[in-house]
Amino acid sequence: MAGEALDSPSRAASAVALGVFFGIAPFWGFQLVLALLAASLLRLNRLIAGAATNISVPPLIPLIVYASAALGGIVTGRPVEAGSLLKAGGLRAAAAAVPQYLLGSLLLAFICALAAWALAYASALVLLKKKELAKVNG
Repeated sequence: MAGEALDSPSRAASAVALGVFFGIAPFWGFQLVLALLAASLLRLNRLIAGAATNISVPPLIPLIVYASAALGGIVTGRPVEAGSLLKAGGLRAAAAAVPQYLLGSLLLAFICALAAWALAYASALVLLKKKELAKVNG
C-alpha cells in the first residue's frame, strides 16, 4: 500500500492532509487512532496519515491552541487576548473561550489540511519527476 500511495501524488497528499487535520482537530488522545481509521476507510496510506498527525508535538501545541482560539474569536466576533488567559480569573476566561476554541481548531485543522495537501502534492510531483528523469538518464 505504501508504494501505491507514493505512485499517486493526489493520494499521498490526501493522506498527509488527513493526518494534519486529525493532528490539529480537538480529538485529544484519539488523533492517531481516528486518522488511521479514516485512512483505512478512505483507502489512503495509513503510515503517511499517522506520521502527519504528529504536527501536534509539544513545542507546537501552544501555537496551535492560540491560533485555534484566535481564529475562533475572529469567526465569533469575540477576540481572545493571549494575556487574558494568564491573568487572575484566567480559568474563567479559558472556560468561556472553549466554544470558540473548538470552532477555531476545526477551522484551523481544515485550513492547515488544505495547505498540507497542496504542499505534499507539489512535493510528490517533484519527486515523481526526479524519479522519471533518473530512469531516463541512467
